[in-house]
This record gives sequence, C-alpha cells and structure tokens, in this order.
Amino acid sequence: YPGVMYSDLSMWDTFRAEHPLLIFLEPEKVSEMIRGLLNAYDQGGWIPKFPSPGYSNVMFATHGDSVIADAYIKGIRGFDADKAYEGILKDASVPGDRGYEARNGILDYVRLGYVPANGNSESVASTLEYAYDDFCIAQMAKALGRNDDYGMLMKRALNYENVFDPETKLIRMKNSSGAWGRPDDQNISVWARGTERDLKVYKWNYTLFVPQDPQGIMNFLGGAGKFVEFLDNFFGENLYYVGDEFSMHSPYLYNFAGAPWKTQKQVRGLLDYYFAAGPGGQCGNDDAGQLSAWYVFGAMGFYPVSPGLPAYQISGPVFDKVTMHLANGKTFVVEARNNSKTNVYIQSASLNGISWSKPWFEHKDIMAGGKLELTMGPEPNKAWGSDMKAMTPLSISKPSDE
Repeated sequence: YPGVMYSDLSMWDTFRAEHPLLIFLEPEKVSEMIRGLLNAYDQGGWIPKFPSPGYSNVMFATHGDSVIADAYIKGIRGFDADKAYEGILKDASVPGDRGYEARNGILDYVRLGYVPANGNSESVASTLEYAYDDFCIAQMAKALGRNDDYGMLMKRALNYENVFDPETKLIRMKNSSGAWGRPDDQNISVWARGTERDLKVYKWNYTLFVPQDPQGIMNFLGGAGKFVEFLDNFFGENLYYVGDEFSMHSPYLYNFAGAPWKTQKQVRGLLDYYFAAGPGGQCGNDDAGQLSAWYVFGAMGFYPVSPGLPAYQISGPVFDKVTMHLANGKTFVVEARNNSKTNVYIQSASLNGISWSKPWFEHKDIMAGGKLELTMGPEPNKAWGSDMKAMTPLSISKPSDE
C-alpha cells in the first residue's frame, strides 16, 4: 500500500501534551501522522491506539480519538476529516475484532454507561478514559455539523459519574448488576494491584482524570473548598508523581477552584525538583516524548489540561521570555517580569496590552500572534484569576449551586 506510516505512537501517553505541542512545532507533521493513522484505518479497519507498527493492545482506550479531534479543532487540516470522524466514531461504537481490542467492553459501556468490573480488568480506568474520548469525538462532531452525534456523545462524556462513589468520594469498581465492589477491591485496573498504598495512589490519581469536566469533580467532592482540600492532600501526601501519565494535568486543576496561585506554586516546584540538565535529568520514562512535552509546556507557562478543547491553563513560565515562532509566520510571546526561583506567583497579567484576569486563554490567542505579559512576585496575589465564573466554559457541568 502506498502512503505514510508512523510507528510507536504511544498515544495513551502522548495525547496529553506531546501531540498538542507538535501542533505548534510541526503542524505539517501532525497532518502527516493523522494521514498515517487513516492509512492504517483503510488497511485494517481501525485507527490504531499504539501502532508498533501493526495493531497493538498496549494500554487501553482509543486516544487516537483525542489526537485527531484536538488537531482538527485547533485548525490542522491536510487529512480526510470525514474519514477520520468515521474512524473515531467507530472506536466509540463497535467492538474490536481479529485480536484487536479497540475499546474493550464498549457494548457494556454503551448499554450501562460504564465498563463493568466482571469480565474487564481495566473497568474503572476504561470508563473514565472512554468518557474523555467521547468528549473529544463530540467536539469534532460539532465542528462537522453532526449535531445528533454531538448530543449523544456529550451525554456519554459524563459517564465518569457512574464510577464516582459517593461513600468514599473516590472512583470505585461496579459490577454489571450495578452493585459496587468493595472499597479496597483492586479490580479497577491492573495498575492498582499491589500494596494498600498502590491502590490509594491509583484511586486518587484516577479520580482526577476528568479533564473534560473539572467542575463535575468539584461538584462530586462538595464544592471548590473541598476540591482544594482534596488537591492539597493529594500533593501533600505525595500521591502525585509527574513521571507517570495518569494525572499529569492535575497541578493545573487549582485554577478551576479559584486558587490559581496553588497551580503556580506546584508547577514551578515540580519543574525545579524533578528536572535538571544533563544525564538523568528526567524523573521517569519519557514515553515517546510525553514527559519532555509536559516539561516544555510547564516551562513556557501554560498547559492543555483537556486536549480536544482549544484552551490552555496559565501557570507562569520558568523563563523570563518565551517566543513561539508559529508556522503561520506569526509569533506569540510569554514574558514574565520580576521572574525568579522565588518569584513564582502571578501578580497581574495582560494579553496584547489589555488587562487579563482569567487563568486561561484560547488556542486562537496564540495563533493570532501577540504577547502574554505576567508580573511575578514572591507572595500569592489571591485575587488574580480567582473568579470561578471565568472557568465555566471549560467544563461540561455547571457549579452545583447554579
């Protein structure tokens, strides 16, 4: 068969930051990678989740959905969008075949709203990740005018709620009958098996894997204050590890709870502590560039919490000035005044010379060119970026008091 092929796209890892970063660095290569995925779809009937170079069942979910939808939503073209949509919609609808799993348990997920634990070793993790992928496909459906699909998929993007246990305030396995498993049952994922702490680490990390709806986690936990308390305990007990992907976005979630200064502190601290120049300067497996991409975004001062949504959370950069030279010939600059290892807190901000009070901005703000200016200081300015109403467009759910 003629055409391009990319191998070892570890998309369970790389959908989070590596592919979003490539949209800036190598947009033509992004188009080519997606054409490669579509060539595999033509030849094998599926968009692979980890081409190596054939179909592989490594990891779970079908995050080619995220990679394709995020690229399309952010203006990447040069591939057959209708065929791509057909392929990712198949991921959300049809069981795998000929030894390829695709989304294991997809028919149960569609029928019940979750992947049941009986018969599925990755039940809870799969439910959470399928819901996120459904959200991504929904965004592409909307962009293509497939409004019925959009409505259906956005409802499914809330399926994570079906494995959120109101008793423990954490994720929990559920059987096909609807009965909860024991709180200490490790059959939520093979990665949760081991010591009691292994299970705790996994459950806390995966409870935060709802990038499409941070407000929904907040509502589940009892509001912004409880969410901040959860995050404080999460980081304070060292349950977060940046060297693995489960919840790489979680330091940025304080922005959604009206406490962006805590995001600023956490991100800078993680970058300083876990990364260094020279051999051994990374804190874990780079996973095809994902860990490096996480660092690059953090060093630039913003991060794509939910690929598939064209928005970035602001944390403040490591560098005094970052200039992005975009493929469209424009430049986007992030400049931090009074920046230092101790001046990690944003005091004020402006975007293209206009005062900016939201702790996030849009993809189109970057692509139009311009400048994000931040004034930094040694103590938090708890007023800046703390208006939670500014975060409403970035979640499916509305605050529970509305």
